[in-house]
Amino acid sequence: MPVFKRLTAILTVAALAVALAPPVEARTRKGDKLLIEGRSKEAAKQWDAALELYEQALSTDPSDPAYRMAADRVRFQAAQAHIDTGLGLRSQGRLTEALIEFQKAYAINPGSSAAEQEIRRTQQMIQREQEREKAGTAKPEERALTPQQLEKRRIDDKIATMLPVPELKPLNTSLINIKMNNQSPRVLFETVGKLAGINVLFDPEYTAAKNQSIEINNATLDEALDYVGVVTKSFWKPLSANTIFVTNDNVTKRRDYEEQVMKVFYLTNVNTPQELQEIVTAVRSVADIQRLFGYNSQNAIIARGEADRIALAEKIISDLDKPRAEVLVDVIVMSTSTGVTRKLAATMTPQGLSVPIAYNPRQSIRAGIANTATSTDTTTAATTTAATTTSTAIPLSNIARWATGDYAITLPDGLLQAVLNDRSTRVLQSPQLRSVDNQKATLKIGDRQPTATGSFQPGIGGVGINPLVNTQFTFIDVGVNVDITPKVHDNGEISMHVELEISSVRDHVNLGGIDQPVISQEKAIHDIRLKDGQVNLLAGLNQTQESKTVVGIPGLSSIPILGKLFSSEQLDKSQSELLIALIPHIVRRPDITEQNLRAVAVGNSTVVKLNYAPRKPAETPAQPGAPAAPAVPAPATGVTAPAAPPKPGAPLGVPPASATPAPQAPQQVAPPPAPPVPQAAAPAAPVGNARVLFVPAQVETALGGAVTVSLVLENAVDLAAAPMQIKFDPKVLRMNDVVKGTLMGNDNQQVIFTKNILNDTGTATINLNRMPGAGGVTGSGTLVTMTFQTVGRGVATVSVPQFTPRNIKSAPILTASPLVMVTVR
Repeated sequence: MPVFKRLTAILTVAALAVALAPPVEARTRKGDKLLIEGRSKEAAKQWDAALELYEQALSTDPSDPAYRMAADRVRFQAAQAHIDTGLGLRSQGRLTEALIEFQKAYAINPGSSAAEQEIRRTQQMIQREQEREKAGTAKPEERALTPQQLEKRRIDDKIATMLPVPELKPLNTSLINIKMNNQSPRVLFETVGKLAGINVLFDPEYTAAKNQSIEINNATLDEALDYVGVVTKSFWKPLSANTIFVTNDNVTKRRDYEEQVMKVFYLTNVNTPQELQEIVTAVRSVADIQRLFGYNSQNAIIARGEADRIALAEKIISDLDKPRAEVLVDVIVMSTSTGVTRKLAATMTPQGLSVPIAYNPRQSIRAGIANTATSTDTTTAATTTAATTTSTAIPLSNIARWATGDYAITLPDGLLQAVLNDRSTRVLQSPQLRSVDNQKATLKIGDRQPTATGSFQPGIGGVGINPLVNTQFTFIDVGVNVDITPKVHDNGEISMHVELEISSVRDHVNLGGIDQPVISQEKAIHDIRLKDGQVNLLAGLNQTQESKTVVGIPGLSSIPILGKLFSSEQLDKSQSELLIALIPHIVRRPDITEQNLRAVAVGNSTVVKLNYAPRKPAETPAQPGAPAAPAVPAPATGVTAPAAPPKPGAPLGVPPASATPAPQAPQQVAPPPAPPVPQAAAPAAPVGNARVLFVPAQVETALGGAVTVSLVLENAVDLAAAPMQIKFDPKVLRMNDVVKGTLMGNDNQQVIFTKNILNDTGTATINLNRMPGAGGVTGSGTLVTMTFQTVGRGVATVSVPQFTPRNIKSAPILTASPLVMVTVR
């Protein structure tokens, strides 16, 4: 009876626990079906449909983690897909449609900061374009640009207008021939300038030196000015293409007037920051540029200095930034080994005579030394004591009772053996190494063998502790290890520092309880110089080993003939040969040209001054708007004729008649056309004779009927995009579907088609775009076909208020707003 009461109480408590526990809903069959459908939509990247199915599944069982995880995962993907679509629309200048996509993304995932940011940015762009349209300053090419992109374009345009150092482009490119006696420096510079058709300006503080006499024959303008500058100790610099500035040549004036240049050099053949820093150090030291810095992440060098110093730095960097030579090395390792082992034995004692005698006295004569063992039974609390005798000692009084039965002996075995073992091994390894000039290349083929290198004593007692706990190990590369550092010489030879090691685990020994490998190795370190393709043999090793082992009974085994019965004999013969061959091949040679090897004049110890050869006529065009230089006929041989000597009595400071023709009235030459004046971009006008219309143009139907209308475009030329917005009366019509027509894809090219139908507001946004690079289509056809359902009586208008199809150059084909009248009885 007490047992029955106890069982009844337990059952009552269990029933109360079940009744008071919160209900747990199990996964529903409908939810699982929706989950499977959603996964298929997700696999097809239809994120909106997948999210809708997952949310329906979640509504059937909100506590199911599988439904919730699927919905949360796809919610992010769906929002991101709308963001990507919005970015694409905004890049095309379709701001309103892009804003709708961003708003959809935010509605799907309110936690998306990217969607919130793009909504704010797009709203600012729409407001900016509205203000520009009111002011009449809207530019279609800037409609799709964000504020950051607009600022970047402004900076790029400003950078593009930055001018380099002025370069003289004289009107008269003929060689200068002049002789002047006892003239001032100003007259010398001005005369050279007039001959070349350039202006000469002087520093107000320019102090002319004493008069000089000079004769210049067959010199370019730059050379003539340099000659005059050296003689008069003057410094000149170009201010524009046809003007120079002259002042005294000293450190102060050069610091005040010498033009400085900033340039960024991008190096393409530098691999490490160390190489970049070495080039920076070399350029800074040779070109004497103080403001010179390296930028490792872009392999770039930023320099600022005088124009000639920067030009010299450019020359040095061009000479140093070259691809390094490369070498391919064939490593051939050939190893052969043979071994013969012979064992002969016909004996009673193959391992010699070793007969142990074991002493095991009888129990009756052993000493009475006993071991006592005690055990206790915990269930009965009884204790049992047992005595066992394990000692082999006997008392001296029992010596007389010894017998042969107290001893045991093992008799020797006999052996008859004749074994011959012949083995042969061949190993061939032929890896290849490719290395850059003066860069080490490493090849490792084999295993990494652990070996103990040290140990430490733990802080606690070390008795019973596994030695592996406190032993330090390192790993040794066992196999074929090759390190090669090549150096390519200009004569086609290759120097190589070679470290080659061939190792293997030969045996193992036990040291301190740890099994340690015994590694045999053959290592060679060489510095060699070879020709391309030349074979070099390394570490050739031939080894022959013969050993004979005799095991038997001393004395008896030495008896002639009979000794064979008391001994065994083993004969081992082994022979090994190792051959290592290195064959280098030059893959790329140093690319050093004649231009890199020639020396250039760089001025003196304080001033860097570069001189340039005369430019070709095609490289010295006349300035826009300036009169053309008079044509100077050249001799038939193409060589400039030497200038005739000045006539006696000719006035000083006037060039000879043969060098420069007498001044004549300027020839009437038609001025070149004036460059076009940039104007503000006007809105692009529609191109072509395209025409858009609804088919049919008027529809009459009953309530509840279906209405189908098509939007047709005629005479389209290079049509690439057709964005549109459809407006209709939601009280009379409801749009069921929109299907793309055949016009955009009449050449079987893929067309991007998107639609967004909002029946509550009576609008639908439709986009038709050709794939990039597919070109445009020409002709007439249907753009879209729309299906409506009549939901009310009255007259409704279906219109396209925003319809601007564009060609492949993004120019509008037409701007029109067709409409169709729908009457519902």
